[in-house]
Amino acid sequence: MKLIYVMDPLCGWCYGNSKHTLALFEAYNDRLDFVIIPGGMWAGPNVRMQSPQMAGYFLKHDERIAQLTGTEFGEAYFQFIHQHEVKLDSETPSRAIVTVQKFWNDRNIPFMVAVQQARYRDGKDLNMENTYLEICAELGIDSAEFIIHFNSEEMKASTQATFATAIQYASSYPTLLFEEQGQLTLLEQGYSSLTEITKHIDRLIDETQTNLI
Repeated sequence: MKLIYVMDPLCGWCYGNSKHTLALFEAYNDRLDFVIIPGGMWAGPNVRMQSPQMAGYFLKHDERIAQLTGTEFGEAYFQFIHQHEVKLDSETPSRAIVTVQKFWNDRNIPFMVAVQQARYRDGKDLNMENTYLEICAELGIDSAEFIIHFNSEEMKASTQATFATAIQYASSYPTLLFEEQGQLTLLEQGYSSLTEITKHIDRLIDETQTNLI
């Protein structure tokens, strides 16, 4: 049994869901496998630069996200989005997440959440390697080994393959799915309460275990 989370590190709604995602990991990681599939929302031809127009777009949506989810956006982030020389490229943070999932899979969800917090809470630039090295230090991931893998052609190719895979699972972010023996059940698309998601997961686990008896 596994939970599949289709997301993008530059998706504000995914950040809004981050506390729920971490809570689910802490509650179920001993019973379920957690798989992150970054979608590459802003990658390749969709890469953008931060601008006054983009800042206005972010602020409009971030206010709604904060109201609905209760997740706070940091003051450092609100200052950061007005730095117009910053590139909005999903590939770099997605590759960091893919790398950790490959080599330090037991910390994939905490790392993903920390990446989102780095931008949306702390105003860090996700284009900078040092942003990820700080997270590695916090989570006990060997920084030198991480950098080697992160910059490898293998991880670059794996990230592109992950973007292609995401299309097969979801058309919007975030999307949370339960998978058992190839059968998928949609748990969340957008935002749902943690209580609602947990009840749904518990029911699916019970049904799966009953079918095995």
